[in-house]
Amino acid sequence: MPPDVSVVIVSYRVRDVLRDCLNSLFAGGGLDGVTSEIILVDNASGDGTAEMVCADFSPVRSIALGENRGFSGANNVGLAGATGRTLLLLNPDTLVPRGAIAGCVRYLDAQPADVGAMGCRVAGPNGVTQWECARRAVTPGDEIARAFLLDRVFPRSDRFNRERMPGWDRADERDVESLLGAFMLVRREAFATVGGLDERFFLMYEDTDYCTRLRQAGYHIRYYPEVTITHLGGQSWKQERVATYTNSHIAALQYMEKHFPRDADRVRRAHRLGMRWKAVLLRIALLRSPRNSELLERLRMTHSAYDALAPARRREESPA
Repeated sequence: MPPDVSVVIVSYRVRDVLRDCLNSLFAGGGLDGVTSEIILVDNASGDGTAEMVCADFSPVRSIALGENRGFSGANNVGLAGATGRTLLLLNPDTLVPRGAIAGCVRYLDAQPADVGAMGCRVAGPNGVTQWECARRAVTPGDEIARAFLLDRVFPRSDRFNRERMPGWDRADERDVESLLGAFMLVRREAFATVGGLDERFFLMYEDTDYCTRLRQAGYHIRYYPEVTITHLGGQSWKQERVATYTNSHIAALQYMEKHFPRDADRVRRAHRLGMRWKAVLLRIALLRSPRNSELLERLRMTHSAYDALAPARRREESPA
């Protein structure tokens, strides 16, 4: 018989954080109550991750890729070999308490067949719920509000923070439009219908794209707050901040081009204009603190994203 759940974890230069995650699954009892298989796909970390997993966690099936294929590509490698009747995408920077996965599998099993995926409450190390764990799917209006920092200026506004759903405390169970890819449990039948993650999304937006595709295929997505996991978060950002920031904006535009093609260029222009405004604010701040390394890196991030969001023709014409 197939295991109750296949847990697919993608790692990239997070060996020590991954060790804590795997300890929470095994010694910590995160897998108690279910039959399972763990598939670790390492994106050519080069930090001894694969060797650590083989030495300390022999039940884990470890796949070491020869190149960094991104979050979607590496997850698809793991999903292709998964045999479980449910499939769990789990980030390496998570800590799973005893019995948590069993609770989620039981919950999904109890749902009607048209519930294709579910997510649990995801909290930071401080215990505060991360709103991304259950949210609305992003729209062009959401992206434009973010481009001009309106979501930060008006944090309680449902208009400028529509995706975030600021009036909801995530305390009750309900249907949602999108889940956080750090913990997403998918029914095998839904995966067979929808397929794997879209590999055009190297990092970010792959989770909301997948949830959008599930809903387009007629599936519901449920949020279940009775189970809570801890998500450290920010591990990708710590590795290569400029590249990750840039990739996040590229992914946003790719999502718009895929699901809102008529609005994609408008979103592109809004983000580029927003980058100009952010650069002005950063330069003003640097007048007061010209050697501030944080401000200088943020300025590099802004310039990199601005250039990456140039229209394709202009990018092709740019000198190498």
